[in-house]
Amino acid sequence: MQSVILLLGSNDIGASAIISRSIEYLRERVGEVVVCSAEYRSQAYGFHSEQEFINRCVELTTTLSAEELLRRINIIEEAMGRNRAEERKIREARGERYASRPIDIDIIFYGDDTFSTERLTIPYHFLSEREYALRPLAEIAPNRRHPALGYTPRQMLEQLSKQRCELESEGRAKSGDGEMEMECGERRQ
Repeated sequence: MQSVILLLGSNDIGASAIISRSIEYLRERVGEVVVCSAEYRSQAYGFHSEQEFINRCVELTTTLSAEELLRRINIIEEAMGRNRAEERKIREARGERYASRPIDIDIIFYGDDTFSTERLTIPYHFLSEREYALRPLAEIAPNRRHPALGYTPRQMLEQLSKQRCELESEGRAKSGDGEMEMECGERRQ
């Protein structure tokens, strides 16, 4: 059995229900759900959207290989209404890297494995820079160390906060382009 942590996100109008149903599909088709985080809200990252995202992390145990896990995740996403071809058209038309989607399920950790293929990067790429992923991860696995970086989610959140504060103090901080706000000196759990 392998311990796996997934990040689920949605900015659909029915995001909470979509994520809950996706967790049920994961339970039925992937493995035993060990723990789920609460819902965390964030602005869209890397594109403009009126709808905010809801994000949750889920820890599961599974006998599936990472590649088979990804294949089943893609099937679940499609079952929940995700249409990658339509997303691609929207991204291209807007010149943005990302687009709204009913569900996005990413593999954060697959045991302590680290690897990268054309289709799959584990641990989740840019994890240390993504508050929307780190906050729910810190809730369910606060002491879990990133297998390549060696930091816990809480440590990565603290570093992200420090970096943002340094940018703000230098007058170079971005505002309103989809980045999440984290006040200088504020400690998040």
